[in-house]
Amino acid sequence: IDRTLRRQLVERSGYRVGEAMLIQLIIDNESFHENGVFSQSRFQGILASNGMSPAQFKDLMREDMMISQVTNGLEVSEFATDVELGNVARLTQQTLNVQYFSVPVEGAGAGVEVPADRIAAYFEENKSEFLTEETLQVEYLELKLADLFQPVAEAEVRAEYERRVASFEGADERHAAHIMLSSLPDEEAQARLVALRERALAGEDFATLARENSEDAGSAASGGDLGFSSGDAFPAEFETALESLAPGEVSAPVKSESGWHLVKLLELRQQTAPSFEEMRAGIETELQRRAAEPVFVERSDRLADLTFNSDDLAEASSALGLERKLSPEFGRRGGEGMFADARVIAAAFGEDVLANRQNSERIELDDEHVVVLRLKEHKSARQQELAEVEARIRDLLRESLVREEVRTRAEQLLAELDAGRSIEQIATAAGYEVKVIEHYGRDAPGVPAELGEALFRTPRDADGSGRGTVVTASGDALVYRFDNFREGALEKLPAEQREMLGELLQRSRAREVQAHYQQRLRES
Repeated sequence: IDRTLRRQLVERSGYRVGEAMLIQLIIDNESFHENGVFSQSRFQGILASNGMSPAQFKDLMREDMMISQVTNGLEVSEFATDVELGNVARLTQQTLNVQYFSVPVEGAGAGVEVPADRIAAYFEENKSEFLTEETLQVEYLELKLADLFQPVAEAEVRAEYERRVASFEGADERHAAHIMLSSLPDEEAQARLVALRERALAGEDFATLARENSEDAGSAASGGDLGFSSGDAFPAEFETALESLAPGEVSAPVKSESGWHLVKLLELRQQTAPSFEEMRAGIETELQRRAAEPVFVERSDRLADLTFNSDDLAEASSALGLERKLSPEFGRRGGEGMFADARVIAAAFGEDVLANRQNSERIELDDEHVVVLRLKEHKSARQQELAEVEARIRDLLRESLVREEVRTRAEQLLAELDAGRSIEQIATAAGYEVKVIEHYGRDAPGVPAELGEALFRTPRDADGSGRGTVVTASGDALVYRFDNFREGALEKLPAEQREMLGELLQRSRAREVQAHYQQRLRES
């Protein structure tokens, strides 16, 4: 929804992205390079593997770039003042020296037992936590496109191969290089390119001329090399000029949306069709799919018709030759395989199937897979008996008691620290090891996360020292003390770190503005 709103806004506001810019970005994208240069075949192969055509990819890029124009405009409009930076630095750059030791939960609570009456009381007070999950089983019919595949005659496979091979004839790829001028008036750009062409025809190296003169930052460093095109990688005017050249020839100046070009054809190569054996499996599958698709559509429609208002799945199973299958039990959180699919879960627990005991509507899991469900058995959630959950409650309560014992022990040791003993003396006497970290800063690694958060929340004495305890997620209790607390100072940060802090604050402010802006779009 948010993306749609932004797209509508940029379209109304007249934002545009030129075709030449899109093509140049594609050419510069290293994902589409082979041996350091753009490859048309790689470009098309990557798109095809993602189910996308070049035109669709360009449309998506154009939309992303137009939306980013708005987003970037909001971001760069925000800034942080020195006062704000100073306040942020004062907090984020705080440091202190910390000493701490751990009272581990492991090995504690050797004599802890949970009384039976406490287990019973906990069960009575929390009965709602001890319900079995509501589950059901469904009977279902399943139709898959792949199950309709039939063997294909060898002659048919070979005929399709020959047809595809024929399409390779004349499908040339041209390896292009260019020199582009985009900053000069038309007449001046043309005159300069004419002079460069004459130098190239006189024997000067085109790649050197491109490196020294081209204003295309993406290709100049590689001697103007743009990689291969099958006829649709570059603007139409560029492609027309390229097709008119023989290998080694340089065109007259050509005008495109991005500027003026000299185009050189570096190499002409004809695509070579794969062998029959290389293509056999793919062709066979494609022919099987092609033959099965209309059958799948027809049988899928019949499945929907036969199961509509039917008292069972038997008629459809018999008419279509589909096995009536039984699912494993699963709950509202789903099961495994297709029974983890939200659409299957919603249908199984929906009114038609569960409440009315009817067949489900046809569920299209994808373009090649449909199912129809019918309830087989339903088990409502029920209250469990104490005997079923007694062991679980005992373990739960025992863990709580052990953790409380560890926390209490830590508080007792902290009291000794308050009484004047050093943390080293206390830890040594109790058999624990003290860890020391100097100049520890907020969110720095090196200590448990719970301790890192507690240190800067703990009340400090006038001399910048403090002490306390904190319990970690694992149940260990930490006893700590710190001193030498220091506020952060912006002027003490290196210039590079100050700049980074400013950028972080700017981005944070920009996110707030963007969120507010997006909300306004939703409301408008």
